[in-house]
Amino acid sequence: MFGKHHVVLESKRLKYEFDIKRNITVILGESATGKTTMLEMLAEYRRHSEAGGVRLEADVPCIVYADYDYNWKNTINAITESIVFIDEDYPFVFSDEFASVVEKSSNYFVLITRRPLYNIPYSIEEVYGIRTTGNYHFPEKVYNEFYKIYDHKNDDTVEGDYCFVLEDSKSGFEFYKNAFGDEICRSSGGNANIPNVLAQVDKNAVVIADGAAFGAYMEDLLAIASEKENVLIYLPESFEWLILKSGIIRYKELDLILDSPEKYIDSQKYMSWERYFTALLTHITENDPVKSYSKVRLCPYYYSGKNKEAVLNVMPKEIRQLAVE
Repeated sequence: MFGKHHVVLESKRLKYEFDIKRNITVILGESATGKTTMLEMLAEYRRHSEAGGVRLEADVPCIVYADYDYNWKNTINAITESIVFIDEDYPFVFSDEFASVVEKSSNYFVLITRRPLYNIPYSIEEVYGIRTTGNYHFPEKVYNEFYKIYDHKNDDTVEGDYCFVLEDSKSGFEFYKNAFGDEICRSSGGNANIPNVLAQVDKNAVVIADGAAFGAYMEDLLAIASEKENVLIYLPESFEWLILKSGIIRYKELDLILDSPEKYIDSQKYMSWERYFTALLTHITENDPVKSYSKVRLCPYYYSGKNKEAVLNVMPKEIRQLAVE
């Protein structure tokens, strides 16, 4: 499935309004925050349409998973081109088997949970809570909206003795070593390892990872970072996104793609946006011996002179200023 889908769900007393634009959206939060009520309203609409007192406005079907006979895989595989809502009451959402089903699915999934889903690569940008806003007041309609849990902004600067903790171990790592210095760059060997590597660092740190697949690890990272004196966190979509954003690669539709990736990314083909940006950069440069991109080894084109500077300019000033000549 492609695109951003606007959903309005309302009854006489409640209203939910939100956008879904990636294959995985995660809603976090404890009890009594409106998650279960939203699912109940969606299920009521599915059973009785507007005759049940619930109105749904969406350009694709919105389906609540409620198969209690454990044929979850067959049930989900039978659904296509829909937004599927699943509660954490079903343990299969934490399984690798479920991740495999999601990877091949044409659906978008909204997963409601109080625990991270380590088996699925989901974006920090698509982790939400539900809150009641001031748009409506009792005894009138109560308006609920999604808000980003990890709307994380860095205003700090890193001084003194510091190092870089990096998700990448190959092409991305090669760029960062050239940009910031070999001796201060540490690869975690994958996003799951970043919190543990940071925990072992005895100095200030800059953490850079692919935000498009880091959602499950963000809570752990922030908990460890809060115990440190000074940690800068930068989570772009991916290293490949940085390159595409920098302007050093020309492609006729690139600006349009970067402005609205959801219009171009087939969720059934790409489990995460990071995979799409990797495939796009590889495709654009595959016939150019100077620019040909590989995740295994980075061409000097990307970390030389003005090209390196262009990639760095996509990053926040607080990180950019740490680059070496």
